[in-house]
Order: sequence, then C-alpha cells, then structure tokens
Amino acid sequence: MAITGWIHPKRDLRDERPAVNAMTVALTAGTLRRDVVRLARHAAFAHLGLASGYADWRHPERPDPDLVLVIDGQLTNRGHLDEQLYGRARPLSADAEVLLHAYRTWGPGLVDRIDGAYAIAIWDNLARQLLLIRDPLGARTLFFTLVDGGIIFATRATALLAHPQVKPVIDADGLNELLTLGPVRTPGHGVLDEVAEVLPAEIIQAGADGLRRRSYWYLEADDPRPDAATAVQVVRQALAETTAAHRTRPAGAVLLSRGIASGAAAVYAAGTSGHRPAAWTLALTGPQDPPADGGADVDQAERVAEQLRLRHDVFAIDTDTLLDTAHAAREALDFPCEAGTDAVLLAGLRRIAAAGSTSVVTGDGANAVFGGYRWLHEPLTLATDDFPWPGVGDPAELLNADARRHLMPGVYRRHRYEQATLGVPHQAGADALARRRRTMAYLTLTRYVPYLLTRLGQLADAAGVTLRTPFADWLLAAYLFNTPTGLRHLLGIPNGLLRHAVAGVLPDETIWLRPRQFPSADLLHGWQQTRLDQLRDVLTDREAPLRPLLDRDRVTDLVTRPAGPGGERGTATVGYLLDVNAWLQRHHISLT
Repeated sequence: MAITGWIHPKRDLRDERPAVNAMTVALTAGTLRRDVVRLARHAAFAHLGLASGYADWRHPERPDPDLVLVIDGQLTNRGHLDEQLYGRARPLSADAEVLLHAYRTWGPGLVDRIDGAYAIAIWDNLARQLLLIRDPLGARTLFFTLVDGGIIFATRATALLAHPQVKPVIDADGLNELLTLGPVRTPGHGVLDEVAEVLPAEIIQAGADGLRRRSYWYLEADDPRPDAATAVQVVRQALAETTAAHRTRPAGAVLLSRGIASGAAAVYAAGTSGHRPAAWTLALTGPQDPPADGGADVDQAERVAEQLRLRHDVFAIDTDTLLDTAHAAREALDFPCEAGTDAVLLAGLRRIAAAGSTSVVTGDGANAVFGGYRWLHEPLTLATDDFPWPGVGDPAELLNADARRHLMPGVYRRHRYEQATLGVPHQAGADALARRRRTMAYLTLTRYVPYLLTRLGQLADAAGVTLRTPFADWLLAAYLFNTPTGLRHLLGIPNGLLRHAVAGVLPDETIWLRPRQFPSADLLHGWQQTRLDQLRDVLTDREAPLRPLLDRDRVTDLVTRPAGPGGERGTATVGYLLDVNAWLQRHHISLT
C-alpha cells in the first residue's frame, strides 16, 4: 500500500521514531494499518499494507543491516525470477525477499529483469547509497526531498509534510500544476516546494557524490508492423503472458461495463481450475436518470457475464451514497483528481471488498495502449497543439486577474506542452498526420497513463483491494506504439485490434459496440446541485485558501446556472476546485 523512509549519513535515526511514525500515519490519512517501522543508525524505513514489503540482510557481526529493501506494489514475473535466482519456485517468499536477493546478485541491473507495478527503495549501507526505482508505466508513485544533508522519500508527496523539516509551501509552478495542468501533472514535479518525483522507468542513485538519474526504459521508434494477422496473434500472446501470474492467483472480481476493454479483461481474469471471478457493474441511479450514453450498459454487461459464465451483480449507486463517499475519496488521493468518477470508483470498490473480494480486474489502460480514446483519433484534437485529454475543464479560467498575472497559466501550459513533445520518437518517413497521432499517443502513455494508474491504485488501496490492469503493460504499450493506426483501428473502428483479438469469445454485439462514458457522479442532478452550493460557500468563507484566487463574478455566474443535462463538464470543474481548496486546507499549504 505505501512506503516511506529517511536516509542520513551522519544523523542517528534511531532517535527519530516520532518523525518516521508521523510520515507513516500521513500515508493513510491518519489510520495505521499493519504498519512496520524499522530504525537503524543512518536509515529508517516504514511500510504498511498487504501490497508492500520489507527485507534486509546483515552480517552477523554488524549491528545494522548491510542491505535494506522496501517495496510498494507487486512483481508479475516472480516465476521467472525464482528460476533465475533459486533454480526453483519459491511461492512462500515475499516479493521484497526475492528483490533483495536480486540486488545482491545483479546490483542496480535488477531493473532490467523485474516486471510489475512497483515503487522500490534499497539502502546499501556498505556503499552508502540509496536506490529509488519506479515501474515503467508509473503505476506506483515515489516522491523525495533533500533535507539537512539527508534524503526523505514516500509514495505520497503529502506524507513528506509530516516530517518537521519539510515545509507546506507551494510556489507559482506548483499552483500551475494543480490549476492549469491538473489533475494530470508534469512527470517528475512534486507540486510541493523542493519535492521531486521519481519518473516512471527511472532509477535514482543517491550517495555522497549526489544524485544520478537514469531511465532504464523508454518508448522508441521501431519499424511499423503491417501484418494484421500477426498483430492479432501478438496481442493475444502478450495478454496471455501478462495475465499468467494473475491466473495462478486469480482475482475475486472484475469490473464489467459492457465495453470491449472490460469485456476483454474479464476474458483473461478467469483463473485455472475453473475459477470464475464475480462480475460487477457500477450503475448510477437517481430521480432523474443519467444520459443514455452515460454510464454502464447493464444489459450488455449481463450478456458478457453470461457468455463467460460469471456471476453478475449490479451495484446501483445513488447521489446520497456518492456524496457520503466523496470525502473518503478525496482523502484517499495524494492530489486532487476527478471527484465525480473518484466517488463512483471508491463506492464500487468498497462494495466489492464488502462482498469478500480482495482483488479486482479492470480494463483500464486499454484505451491508452490500443488508441481507443477519442482524443487520439478525433480531427479537432489532432489539430490542436495542446494536451489532448479533456480533464476537468479549465479551472484557471475561474481565477481572478491578479492570480492570472501571477501564474500566467496560458504561458505555463504552453511551456509544459512544448517541453513534453520534445522527446517524441517519430518514425522515419512519417507524414504530418502520422506524426500528430504519434505525438498524442506519446503524451497519453507518458503523462495520462501514470496519472490514471496511480489514481486507481490509491482508490483501490483505500477500499482494501488490489487492482489488476492487464492492458497497462509496458511491453504491450511499446509494441502498439509502433503499430500503425490502421492496424490498431482495424476496419476503421477504435480498439479494432483488441476487438479482433477477443472475437469469438465475447458476444458479437458487444465486440463492436461504441464506447460509453464512465458512470460519473457529475451526470446526476443532485450531485451537480450540491457541488455548486459547496463552491458558493467557498466564496463566502474567509478561511478558504482558494477564495483569494477566484474571480467572484465568474464563479457566481457558474454556480447560479441551473444544474441539469449537459452540465457535467462545468460540474467537473466545480468539483475539482472544491478538492483543490480542501487539499490546500487539509495540509495547511502556504501559497507563495
């Protein structure tokens, strides 16, 4: 679930238990759950939750461990690693133990041999070196800051604020990350002053000579794959290999909407020995039904479950449930995200956990790697030099003139966009349209996917379940990144390659259905009206940290519009501003 630590080459950290305990508490919004704190002279570590682990190795004549390793997340190639390291399977060994053996065998080169979703910290006491490692797609986060000659790290940036030497301050860049780019941040930016983030697929070595940063994987330009039959076969094989480890420990549930992504995920969720996970569909309910194309298609989801012989349950979520869940969803996340979908996801995952499931399979990631998102193929977004995902509208438009002069949000966004597109690996001979599509795909995989996966992971942690996303696989992403659009969209249909890969397994009518919007609370009239009322209260609350930055007239105009159909985008902006205000307030952030 989470890890944190403190390394200091000259300070005795055995006397620093209060600070380490405070960071551990902050990892779970004040609730300790199966936490373990280890203190040595120059290294302190803590981990908590079932999806984390600790291991150390020491010489019997030395008081402190020679090596310490903590991991948040899970490895997915344990069978291969066990065979390489031990010559046999070791199912009772924890991931942390295997990783420690891997480090002793390969040193920092272990990053080229492991697979999964993880954030790892390794302290080599003899070399006086700390290694920080993050998985290729950034499913798990890892933040750090340098203080007083030492280094502090945690899987939540806000947990670092519990350390007495880390100040709760945000400058103009940090505020722009929240209000101009948010909720999708710039990779590596920690939002808080002096806080940085380990990049996806990055290993950082911190020692006496400073920090050395190295990417161990990145998207590259490769020869395009023109053969449809081969591409379909490669996808089938890749998904089978990606989910092989999960089928030996099958998931208890799968989220099923009706779409091709969730249906295909369900196909690969079934385990060995006839195991069948429970299929769950999240549906919105209220006095006024959501739009016809919003939310899950329960009938189609039922057909998929019947074809795959899965027990199917529908969890109907009303406005009151979502409003009750909104606060917990806000606290589960390190940074403000998308309140409307966050509340639905957390409510659904809690219900699944209450039914006894500890792991859930979803189709998230498929639209990114197969190119199914609308912004990856719509002419308007392809013609626009900007980040393509819709996000939460444009919160910066509601800032007053002084705030806009200070932040210059348009300039900041343009700078970050140009910076992001510098590293796009284009294929030789590609025409202008192909280059634009490749740029949008690159931005989606390197910026949007880490945001999506970390957000889902933190909500799952809060619900007490482990989330499995078989399509969020870096090897599959690398293959499809170099697969021509015409192949990824076979027959001119988004996600056409994936649809062909599961043809004959899912109902025919499901395979070719158009995608639908995720069931967001922003579609419900009661939720919309409540959120508008809450933002109106911010305008009159002199203690609200966001109030001095808002344009009173623009916000008043927004909150006085009647809630109703078509207002979900405005409600998403309102919800995001409310969450930013609550985040600033909860962590006692000072703005500079």
